[in-house]
Amino acid sequence: MSTLSLTKHSEAEGLWIRGVAKTFGKATTVLRDIDLHTAPGELITIMGTSGTGKSTLLRLIAALDAPTAGTIRYDGKLLRPGQVGFVFQKAILYPHLSVRDNILFPVRLKGFEGEVDEEYLAQLLDILKLTGLEERKPAELSGGQQQRVGIARALIRKTPLVLFDEPLASVDEEMSASIRADIVRLHREFGFTALYVTHDQNEALQLGHRVAVMDAGVVIQVDTPREILANPASIQAARLTAAPALNELRMEGSEHTLAIRATAFQRAAEAGENVLTGRVQEATARIGGMLYEVELSAGQKLTIDSGEEITLSAQRLQVYEPSAYEPVMYETGQQVKVSVAPHDCFIFDGSGHRRAYLNRTPDNA
Repeated sequence: MSTLSLTKHSEAEGLWIRGVAKTFGKATTVLRDIDLHTAPGELITIMGTSGTGKSTLLRLIAALDAPTAGTIRYDGKLLRPGQVGFVFQKAILYPHLSVRDNILFPVRLKGFEGEVDEEYLAQLLDILKLTGLEERKPAELSGGQQQRVGIARALIRKTPLVLFDEPLASVDEEMSASIRADIVRLHREFGFTALYVTHDQNEALQLGHRVAVMDAGVVIQVDTPREILANPASIQAARLTAAPALNELRMEGSEHTLAIRATAFQRAAEAGENVLTGRVQEATARIGGMLYEVELSAGQKLTIDSGEEITLSAQRLQVYEPSAYEPVMYETGQQVKVSVAPHDCFIFDGSGHRRAYLNRTPDNA
């Protein structure tokens, strides 16, 4: 069961998801026993690989589909279609309508009570850099501008809950960074509660007050970005927060897995505690640095965060070195020494589903 320890809130506050499951047909279970609480005004990012049920969960929250089991309530009430703002992966705009009319479309639908708040609309246009484009048609906009229109349309009804389903997946990195900053500003100024789905670890960690990690239809960890980086609860949580690579290393005499992020290693000038020695086999250029494959010989030792010493089998190690270091390039065949801090060494059980502590229990960690 996916559970969450929270600051106490009344069940009439924020979004509560309890025991939610979703099955299609008789055999396809997409979501299993999801429990999650989003406090009023909180922005939670949801990350996971494709097929983990992230988008399905958003559709259930928005009442676009019904759960097979469990309940979803906001401020103690069941949600109905139209009560939630929804930003899709790609903006679906009406080609014959202007930017202004596309944004205002939800407030002109039957069932909406109240008038258009022109001052609020002007704020949305300003923050999303759409001022001056109000009369343009979608065909006259860039992909990023179209997505900004979709965001404004999702917010125009001032719903307390807004859902973002990978809204930046179809725009380039420069535009993505710009829109991400706009979303942060919108959330800060208007204070809506939000769930934001992404497969991008940097996006998840930068935007979320907390991050929910999903795997195979289950929420496997929910915590602050800092805590998830420091204490991944499963090997999948470690993988999802380990760009560009996670080392999953074999230990002599143990069925457990030692996981170390490639970014956790530092150059080491001399032999010493937690220093590994190996030969460079290959190098791959990555944005901001180089990723090296280093061949380790058997019998090398590391001290982990419990103070225990473990022994590694012979295997390859991935080491990331930022381009800030000079010289950047190790030569193929060159012997290198790298060190890693004990607190960056994570042990997981044989299944990888939970953190392991060798000769101690998590309660004593």
